Amino acid sequence: MIHLIQYNSSEFRSTYNLTEAEAAAAINTSMINWIDVDKAEKNLVEEMGRLFEIHPLILEDILEIDHLPKFEAFEDHIFLSMKMLRLDREEISQEHLNIVLKDQTIITFQEGIQGDVFDLLRLRLSKGKGLIRKNSIEHLLYHCLDAVVDSYLQIAESLRDRMELMEGKLIKDSKFNVPDEVMSLKKQINLIRRLTIPFWDAFRQMQTECRDIFHRGSKVYFQDISDHFRSLLSFFDTSREMLRDILDLYQTNINNEMNRAVKTLTVVSAIFIPLTFVAGVYGMNFDFMPELHYRWGYPLVWGVMGITTLVLIYVLKRKKWL
Repeated sequence: MIHLIQYNSSEFRSTYNLTEAEAAAAINTSMINWIDVDKAEKNLVEEMGRLFEIHPLILEDILEIDHLPKFEAFEDHIFLSMKMLRLDREEISQEHLNIVLKDQTIITFQEGIQGDVFDLLRLRLSKGKGLIRKNSIEHLLYHCLDAVVDSYLQIAESLRDRMELMEGKLIKDSKFNVPDEVMSLKKQINLIRRLTIPFWDAFRQMQTECRDIFHRGSKVYFQDISDHFRSLLSFFDTSREMLRDILDLYQTNINNEMNRAVKTLTVVSAIFIPLTFVAGVYGMNFDFMPELHYRWGYPLVWGVMGITTLVLIYVLKRKKWL
């Protein structure tokens, strides 16, 4: 349940399935230490709090997984909580993540759900590519936060792709039914927005309160995360516009279909109204109707009706109703 990663510019260690005491005893202050707790159970969290002297208020927040992202700073350690998001078959799942930074150690507490967003980070640390193993503990904090925020951006891009695909389908097929899909997308976007805004507030609070703690070089990397947050906030604005445009297009298609149906009924009515009038006149059973006694009266009436029909069809075609 506990995974310990230790590294510096020349050395890397990765140890799995440690106990709380083993993880605490293995801490090496000459290296950067990352303790990843896969499942934050109560007894384990309390023991980790005792061994690493974590503030009791932080322990309460770690065990309470329903609160929104937040930041707290204490004398010798800082605490950040947030939600990790993953997209699986167009459904967003969330997992509570807590990060405690103290001296040369970062401790991450997860819920125990299969998988997380740190696989690429672990791989980069093990391979030692780039400058990732040559920087301070704040640089590891940056990469952890960046992995979480990047997962938000990836989901946002996926949702944007779905909206563009939906708009394309709606343009090609006017009968494409979108309200259910739009409501599903709106619900997912609202979920990300509801978690992003307090996360952004907590991150800015950390930047302000830890300005004198973090190395100057780390501020550039944290600014990169700020840019990602701004991209997310921009996505929320544009997505609302896109969904509104999709619904407007859908409503326009419905109106066009209705207009075509009314137009068809109007054409049929325009043709049959004069025919109905003629048939109605000669259906009145009056005794004194001279036309009834004409030898060619019946064919004449049919001829009038036929000519009337042809004339109306010609006029409607000239007006491009047919």
